[in-house]
Amino acid sequence: MTQPIATIDPAVLRMSRTIARDAMDAGAQAVVLAGSHANGSANQHSDVDLLIVGKGPGYTLSRRGRFLVSTEWRTPAACRASLRTPSAVGAAVPGWRQAIIIEDPHGTAAAIQRRAHAFTWDAITEACDRWVADQITGYAEEVHKLVAAVESGSTHAAAAWRSILALRLAPIMAVHRRILYGTENVLWDLVSQSMGDPWASAQSRALCERRETQEASCRAALDLYTFAATECWPLLNRSQRRVVRHAATIAGYSLTH
Repeated sequence: MTQPIATIDPAVLRMSRTIARDAMDAGAQAVVLAGSHANGSANQHSDVDLLIVGKGPGYTLSRRGRFLVSTEWRTPAACRASLRTPSAVGAAVPGWRQAIIIEDPHGTAAAIQRRAHAFTWDAITEACDRWVADQITGYAEEVHKLVAAVESGSTHAAAAWRSILALRLAPIMAVHRRILYGTENVLWDLVSQSMGDPWASAQSRALCERRETQEASCRAALDLYTFAATECWPLLNRSQRRVVRHAATIAGYSLTH
C-alpha cells in the first residue's frame, strides 16, 4: 500500500518536486518517488529514488544537500515490461504499487501503477519457469569455477565465485517461489524464510555471517546451488539436466531424479 504523502519527509518531497519540474521541462511524461522514501522504510542513510518516465539520460547518482539522489529515466514501454519480465518483476511490482506519483499530467504513471496492482504471477508462469531453468543451468559454470579454484588453492578466485553464488541464487529462487520483495534489502531474508532452515543455514555460511572459514563458506555456496538445482529440477529440459547434474557431481553431490 502506498504511504500517505503527508508522512514523507518534507525535505524529500520538496526536492522531488523540484527535480520533477526540471525533468518535465526536459520532456518527461511523469515522475514518481520510489524506494524506501515511498514505502516508509527510509533511514538516515537511505537514498532518494526518483523514476522518470520518458526518454532521457538513463541512471544518474548525485548529492543534493544531505541526500543521495538516484534518478533513472525509463520509457513507458520499459516500465510496463518490468512488470512482466521475470528478472525484474520481484522488485518492480511492489515498487510501482508503493510509488508516490509526483508529476503525471497525462496519467502515464497512474496507468502503470494500475497494471502493478493488477499483477498476478499466473500471467507470466511459463516465462518465469523458463527463466529459472536457464539461470540454474547458467550458474553451473560458477560451480565449475568455484570447485576448480578450491582445488587449486586460488583463494581470491574461490571467494569471488562463492560470493557470486551466494548473492545470485536468491533472486532466482525468489522467482521460482513467486516472491515479491520490492527491495533487495529484504530479498535474502524472504528467500530464507520461504526455503526453510537448510537453505537459511547454508546462505548464512556462504555469506560468512559468522566468520566461517573459506572452506566452510565455499562448501555452503555449493550446498545452495544443489538445493536450488534439486528444487528446480522439474523445470529443466534434458540438455539442462545433463549440465546441472554434472555440476552437482563435481561439487560432491548426486542428483537422483
